[in-house]
Amino acid sequence: MTFTIDEISRYLSQFKTIADATNNLTEQAIIDCIPVDDFDSMNYAKNKENLVKYEAHIGMQRLKEEQRTLYRNTNGKKGRYWLACSPKWIESDERKEKTKYEIGYWVNYGDDMTYGWFTVEQIKQWFENPNIYLHEIGGTKER
Repeated sequence: MTFTIDEISRYLSQFKTIADATNNLTEQAIIDCIPVDDFDSMNYAKNKENLVKYEAHIGMQRLKEEQRTLYRNTNGKKGRYWLACSPKWIESDERKEKTKYEIGYWVNYGDDMTYGWFTVEQIKQWFENPNIYLHEIGGTKER
């Protein structure tokens, strides 16, 4: 991941020594130093690199990885499975009205019937509730 000088400077300003900064250096640590206003700013480029940063900043990258790990470690008995759960910047005003986030997700569940666009809130709801099917909260309504 590529960071701007300002983003790195914000991270470094938290530490008294370079040794402390390097010992605690992770991509997420730098992302956590980016003010939320920067992501919501009209001047913030809505490109692929910043999409990855934004997804990590709102915690979705971590949640997706937790679900993958849980699914793998329980042989599919817990956690969620998907073929694609891809973040995209929201461009349409209609989609922006449905979420407080700047991104949405294209999800392909892999059953040839459940796929479509979902908000961050819908994905979180799906991750948190093991008794809900993805098609019940958005996307297609097929099963």
